[in-house]
Amino acid sequence: MKRKLFIVMASLSFGAFYFKAQMQKISFETSEGYVVGNLGGQQGWTNWGGVPAANATVVNSNSTDGSNSFNMLSTGVVQDQCGIEKNITSFVTSNDVEISFDYNFAGLNSSSYEIAIYNNALISDYTASFQIDYLTGILSYRTATGLANGPVLAANQWHNLKIIIKQSDNTLQYFADGTQIYSGALGVNKNVQAIDFVYDDYGTGFRVDNIQINNLPVLSTDETVKKEAIKIYPNPTAETLTIETESKITSITIFDAKGSLLKNFQETGISNGKKINVSDFISGVYMVKVKTLTSEFTKKIIKK
Repeated sequence: MKRKLFIVMASLSFGAFYFKAQMQKISFETSEGYVVGNLGGQQGWTNWGGVPAANATVVNSNSTDGSNSFNMLSTGVVQDQCGIEKNITSFVTSNDVEISFDYNFAGLNSSSYEIAIYNNALISDYTASFQIDYLTGILSYRTATGLANGPVLAANQWHNLKIIIKQSDNTLQYFADGTQIYSGALGVNKNVQAIDFVYDDYGTGFRVDNIQINNLPVLSTDETVKKEAIKIYPNPTAETLTIETESKITSITIFDAKGSLLKNFQETGISNGKKINVSDFISGVYMVKVKTLTSEFTKKIIKK
């Protein structure tokens, strides 16, 4: 049988061609695979820190986009840092990414709040974060050197918060309700692997809706046109995947359809012919992300 070759072509030229921008949205809607009830376990979301499962729920009310939103209650059970997070690596297909969301915290003089973007989903190193002071409502943000104070946010009111992380020029930007509040250099951590909604469960909770992950165009600085092809085959497959590239591979990661990380291979510059054993995967759809020395590609594969 003639095998099918799935080829991703990326052409880069100085000031003229760039990766196509792509936006992913999470608004907890039925159309996205969410159901009303506990959020933990849905679409790759994971509770941590002992937060009761019933605290973090998808509700059919008070939304800013569609009909559903995510509601985090506070029952005072934990009274320490806890929350719910999601690995979003499969959504991030560019080195430059914009992440925005609508956020509504329930009150002051109770819980503290944080929204974190992690460089490494397993270790939870910060790439960027917002914090809201429990006494004053001051929004602070993480820079390359520490936390800096921004505007005061009102409780029981929807706010739109946005983070722009650009590895292409090593910059980090923060926005609150449409106003830029910071622009500076990225710190030592630059990747975008997970988003985490954190609080300390001291009596007040929060709501989240309309999370948008927008992959931004990345301009090439190469003066000549450079093309690279990646072949991933066979697709569908029952046992192994072969990945062939022109440039040397630096990493291969595989995610399930919910965006949960399943395998991560850190390579030391293999050129082509890499074989990945997927025989232990159940039948279904998976995403394979391949990084090379010059490019990054994400491809859907089917396990038979």
